[in-house]
Amino acid sequence: MKKTRIVTLINLLAFASICYSQTGSIPEQTIDTVIIQSTRIQSTLDRIPAAVSVIKTVPQDATRQQLSLQEYVQGVPGVFTQNVTNFAQDLRVSIRGFGARSSFGIRGIKLIVDGIPETTPDGQGQLDNLTLGIIDLIEVIKGPSSSLYGNASGGVIDIKTRSYDSENLGTDIKVGAGAFGFQNYQATAAIGDSLASYIFHANYMQSDGYRDQSGFEQINTNFKGKFALADSLYLTTILNYTDAPQADDPGGLTLEEVNANRRQARDRNQLFKTGEAISQLKVGASLEWLINKKSSFTTYGFYSNRLFDGLLPFENGGIVDLNRNYMGQGAAYRYTKGHNTLQVGYDFAFQNDSRRRFQNLEGEQGDLSLSQKEKFTNLGVYLTDHFNINKWLFTAGARFDYNKLSADDDFLSDGDDSGSVTLNSFNPSVGVSYAFAKAFIPFINVSTSFETPSLSEVSTSPDGLSGFNENLAPQKATSVEVGVKGALSNKLRYQVTTFSINTRDDLVPFELEAFPDREFYRNAGKTNRLGVEVEGQYAFSKNLQATASYTYSDFTYDEFTVGDTDYAGNALPGIAKHMSTLGLLYDTDAGFSARVSANFIGSQFAQDSNDTEIDGYELVNVQLSYQTLFREIQIKPYLGINNALDQEYTDNVRINAFGNRFYEPAPGFTMYGGVILNF
Repeated sequence: MKKTRIVTLINLLAFASICYSQTGSIPEQTIDTVIIQSTRIQSTLDRIPAAVSVIKTVPQDATRQQLSLQEYVQGVPGVFTQNVTNFAQDLRVSIRGFGARSSFGIRGIKLIVDGIPETTPDGQGQLDNLTLGIIDLIEVIKGPSSSLYGNASGGVIDIKTRSYDSENLGTDIKVGAGAFGFQNYQATAAIGDSLASYIFHANYMQSDGYRDQSGFEQINTNFKGKFALADSLYLTTILNYTDAPQADDPGGLTLEEVNANRRQARDRNQLFKTGEAISQLKVGASLEWLINKKSSFTTYGFYSNRLFDGLLPFENGGIVDLNRNYMGQGAAYRYTKGHNTLQVGYDFAFQNDSRRRFQNLEGEQGDLSLSQKEKFTNLGVYLTDHFNINKWLFTAGARFDYNKLSADDDFLSDGDDSGSVTLNSFNPSVGVSYAFAKAFIPFINVSTSFETPSLSEVSTSPDGLSGFNENLAPQKATSVEVGVKGALSNKLRYQVTTFSINTRDDLVPFELEAFPDREFYRNAGKTNRLGVEVEGQYAFSKNLQATASYTYSDFTYDEFTVGDTDYAGNALPGIAKHMSTLGLLYDTDAGFSARVSANFIGSQFAQDSNDTEIDGYELVNVQLSYQTLFREIQIKPYLGINNALDQEYTDNVRINAFGNRFYEPAPGFTMYGGVILNF
């Protein structure tokens, strides 16, 4: 087919380019000065023996539509994102296949914002409380990272938001609008000096949605303060509040329904008025003490409260009322002597979910059907070491995690299903890199990971009872990663990585005919994951940069039997085997900027049996802007086009959905625009 030939050609071109997929323009400094923090011990990007991608935002990123994090990370190889347009299900992010099973939120990946975890101790994460307009830097560690961060199979996404910049003080206002009633209003104010600085940000977004019953509305507010308490003592505080009173869920469709009307919502979703409303408050602080040139001490603490009301497309237990309290605290001590840097630390987190379910009487709340308190306690103690001598860098780490899950059943009319389970894990890792030259730095690492079922996953038992599904076990993985990275002059940077990951007890979603539309989980036996990731960036000039990436993912079940059906040898669903991206950024001194990004996603399977294959697609997006100065006010009008080729594709694949309801169609050619004012 013509589409297949196009995808194959682009994949080959992206692979041959060997360019680094770092968002934005090339910094003036060399790659040796690109510092990363997400590996616990500060290191340079080129020397760390791991596949790490760094995304530094640039002024042109403000002209993005900023609907989801996909707009920032879709050029990172190994990272696959879906579900941009269903705000009731949240963005689905997977790294090397981990997280692809998530029916909502982000699973299997540790999320960190400004040094404070966003991922709950049970492994569930959302970013609906993060306004994309204040992102400054994103670091992505790909592959098992439990020796660093505990409950995380797929890797780490470490986000840092904007801080004080003496050259960019003042106020930014953004007003945007687009197709399907989209509106976006942002205001950011930065004040301060070298001793104390403050960033205030507020954002309001709403949309009617592409499909019937897919509208959303949300308000985000953020505060960040940084204070120099002494010459070597620094405090950072954050305050975040999110109110999202509407996020409708149009549901999954069959292929026949998609062909009849792509924009329709599923009839049961309309009948039961499915969707969600959330509000979340988060406060936190971190402290850094630079004791002397050899040692430092850091600590953090936070508290978060999340209120969730959800309506699901079935009657029995179809209304969910969740009150989540989540708190944590951690500390680390770092010591450097000669060529060796050692860090020892701990992370403590406690999650307390009060979960109630009611009958969903076509959108109206009926009788109580479940009430229980669910708790997850985690204590992780870790040690990591970097030994740097001449051209060699050796890294090693180990972490022990104590995890206790418990449920207190408050709905006793059907019996007492209270219980608890302890899931502990020990995870080591080792790595080494050798800098032959700046242009050629090979590396290898071996790492392990574990991933517990989340409280929402373990509380959905196929027998329909309250309490926990005690048959679920943690998912574990062992990874071997070999790669090479470097810089050929200051114009070309690249990284090539191959990996092999073996997992056991994969957590896999499924549905039952007896409980239509309700998702349950089971453990698969074993999987094999083989992959290749290529990324790079090339600067033709200071005004024109090109980026490219390619991902090959051969992920299959090694052992997995359900009843009399053997799925061994089948591909894991929800993951494209081939993905590639190409991008051009053109920025003139006269104020005009243009960006074109092309994403090529191969086909993927919708269920474990591999009976249904979802077509791949090519997604091309365009951004144009022009900046001018009027009476000390910078004015930047902008225009964007999403899906410029008007492709018909599936935005979200619902894995193993009952009744072949795998498809959530994406919008075709859409436009948005607006203006940014800087005072």
